[in-house]
Amino acid sequence: RPCFPFRQGKHGRVVPYHELHLIRVTLAPLNTRDGVECTKVIGLTSLGSSVRLGPSKLRNILDEDTITQLLGIRLLGVVCSDGPTRVLRFCLMQKEISAGNVFGDAMRRQFFDPPRIVVRDLNDETEARTLIQNAAVQAILMMRSGKLPSARDAEHKTFYNDFSPADQFPAAKFSSDVLPFSDIGVAVKSESTVESSGISTIPKEPDLIFSFEASLKGFLVSLVDSEPSEIAVIMFRSVEVLAKWNKLRTKDAVAAINVGWLQVDNHCPGAPYPVAVCPDGRDKEQVGDESDAKQVDRPFLSLKLAFAPQHSSGIACLRSATVSPRDLNIAVDLAFIARLQRFLLELQEHIERALAFDKASTCDSGHLWSYSEMKEKWPFPQVIPLFKKLDGISVAGIGGGTDEYYFEGLMVEPCHLSLSIAPARTLTAAEATKEGAEAAAIHAAVRKGDLLISGEGEGVLGVKVGGRNKTAIQVVRGMFKNILFDALLRCDSAVMDFPGVLLRNHITSKSQLSTYMLAHYVTALRNNLPALLGSLAAFGNPVGLIRDLGDGVSDFVSEPIKGFKKSLQELDPIYVVDGVAKGTGSLARHAVGGFADSASMLTETLSKNMAVLTLDRRYAQQRDRSQEGRSEGGFVEGIGSGGIKIVKGVVDGVTGVVRQPIRGAERSGVEGFTKGLGKGLIGLVVKPVIGLSDAATDVMIGVKGSIEKGAGEKEKTLQIRPRRVLYGDDRAIRVYDLDDARASAIMNKTKDAAADQYMNHINLGELVVILSTKRLIVLTGQGRVKQVVKYTKITEVEIKPESLRSTPTWVLALNIPNSTVEPIICQDYSSALELCRLIKKGMELDATRRRLQKNVEQPL
Repeated sequence: RPCFPFRQGKHGRVVPYHELHLIRVTLAPLNTRDGVECTKVIGLTSLGSSVRLGPSKLRNILDEDTITQLLGIRLLGVVCSDGPTRVLRFCLMQKEISAGNVFGDAMRRQFFDPPRIVVRDLNDETEARTLIQNAAVQAILMMRSGKLPSARDAEHKTFYNDFSPADQFPAAKFSSDVLPFSDIGVAVKSESTVESSGISTIPKEPDLIFSFEASLKGFLVSLVDSEPSEIAVIMFRSVEVLAKWNKLRTKDAVAAINVGWLQVDNHCPGAPYPVAVCPDGRDKEQVGDESDAKQVDRPFLSLKLAFAPQHSSGIACLRSATVSPRDLNIAVDLAFIARLQRFLLELQEHIERALAFDKASTCDSGHLWSYSEMKEKWPFPQVIPLFKKLDGISVAGIGGGTDEYYFEGLMVEPCHLSLSIAPARTLTAAEATKEGAEAAAIHAAVRKGDLLISGEGEGVLGVKVGGRNKTAIQVVRGMFKNILFDALLRCDSAVMDFPGVLLRNHITSKSQLSTYMLAHYVTALRNNLPALLGSLAAFGNPVGLIRDLGDGVSDFVSEPIKGFKKSLQELDPIYVVDGVAKGTGSLARHAVGGFADSASMLTETLSKNMAVLTLDRRYAQQRDRSQEGRSEGGFVEGIGSGGIKIVKGVVDGVTGVVRQPIRGAERSGVEGFTKGLGKGLIGLVVKPVIGLSDAATDVMIGVKGSIEKGAGEKEKTLQIRPRRVLYGDDRAIRVYDLDDARASAIMNKTKDAAADQYMNHINLGELVVILSTKRLIVLTGQGRVKQVVKYTKITEVEIKPESLRSTPTWVLALNIPNSTVEPIICQDYSSALELCRLIKKGMELDATRRRLQKNVEQPL
């Protein structure tokens, strides 16, 4: 096994690496004179090293005529790699006979007649002599027939193990039992064969070369839970797969996977980070020469594997394995993680249940998935049998059937991770209706900090659903838990560095490799803990502030230097001035922006914690929703928004003194009135302070926004597409439609129809009509709500021609008793007819739903 040996010799001398891999090769036993004369030494440390042995030096075993014919033959040995071992592969080669060879042979014949060194066992000597003589005979026959390669061809074939069945040591058969001694020089039996231990076995079946290549422009995966509700979208872009191998695994095999882009969008309502996972836009690679260099995006993931030919030991040998990940931005909220974990657990349970059903069912069509409510069946995908059905495809040596791997080189490149974590907000009543009770409970539990790490909840992250604080001690404990939870689990752009992995000449098993990689990245994660703590928003993200200051100082030094070099090249001093200006401006932007960002995090943390102290959950939820619409404008917008926040804080504090006791009395009588009065008095003091803190946050965000605008627009990754629409009360899943998704997003933002289920929409040019399960919403071309009409109020729908306009138009009149509704103007009759059909369909479905609800509510 190749390794890094270390051995201490005598007198403290360290034996060099190459001395540990020296071997002696010879054509005869070492305890004979011929063995000593033809012995040579070669090292196995460097690939491609070669040695040549002359069979003409075997003077005590072969006769003179045979030695003379062997002057043009050499036995070539080349150091090669056979996976986890170094091998010395031999091959016969033909050499031109020079005058020096003939003269040297004559001198040895005339003057060199040394005494023999006889082996101890006479039988061993006889067997060795016979083998050498037979090999000499076959070598001479091959030379006469022109089957011996030249020196250059022999080196190439030996190093790459590229031998045809007739190249080396064929199974030679002779015409008679014994060849005349005068013809060759020695007598051999007719059916003797010689095999080379250094040459691969000649294949008995034809070889096949398999090549696979796939290139996908991109594909998208939508994750829909059991409610159903879409929680995430995963997009892969520029996916390329390449593989090539041969059936007998006698040649190198290659496999490569390249993923250009990966993005995961968070589609949970009120997500603080719409894009959960995406590559870092700053991680680019340079393409082209220095004079014409371009910055292009690196692939998200590049995996390259090169397998050596199948090794006799059964170990899967990889010449190289390279994993090149791109720097990532991960921004998630804990509700998204909990819902995604819930989705995966439900998916696992669903697959296990389906497989158990397939195993229990006895049907001729094979494994089936069946759904009784859909009355449909379709085959369960079986991928493994597809590979087994291929005609004798054997991928042995590529990992199949072995647990050990040899890596001549394994490299995982380093990567950087930017991590942002935020708690989620509680869902509104309309959002909870669409997302389901379980999803709403998860959001509420995460907002309160009721998390369980490997505790009562399933999976790694669990939530405590339905917990209520009834006593004063529970209220105080829950309040401080919420504050602590928000302080420790809210970080912004924490940069984590993960070093790479480099292994050379390493033999390992799957479990050992996974344990090593896990320990490596756990250690890296532990080393990144100071960066995580320093990026917490509760401390103002001091690590981010230091990073911004460092970038500003770096630009302050580097930009003038770049300008100076450019001035020397162009002989123009203006570039120096530009460099100084750029460096100074970058330092000022990073310094002011960093301090403003840090200050805004501190004030925002103060506001969140103060909102918990009010003990007014409704106020905290409304405040969370108002923060979603916070605009990242400039300094002026920040001043305006801050003034509004101050006034609102005072108004909320004063009105809360009146509203809270009334609300408490309606719920719990005198006890509720007392609790409400206490909450109102606390809010009278705390809510104006929250308004002042929110105003300071908006001002700081405005300062940062003004600086970023001055530096240019910052590249921002947007969501791939709007959230999927689920149609009707049944929330049916259909083929994704972008126009329907946009119309549903607009409907969800309206006050009256936010809790309705989407049905359809129609574009009338100047107007857009959205139809839900309970009402229709008429929008102007700018997206402003013009009117909202419930189906229950409509008695009749009529289509009438409009004669007051120059162009022929049609009017859809909605007859509503004791009410005046503006008619809907359509540009053509077909649009009016289609809208009329959709409205009548909505009215029928609404009437059916109300009738079913009435029947359910009636007592038996």
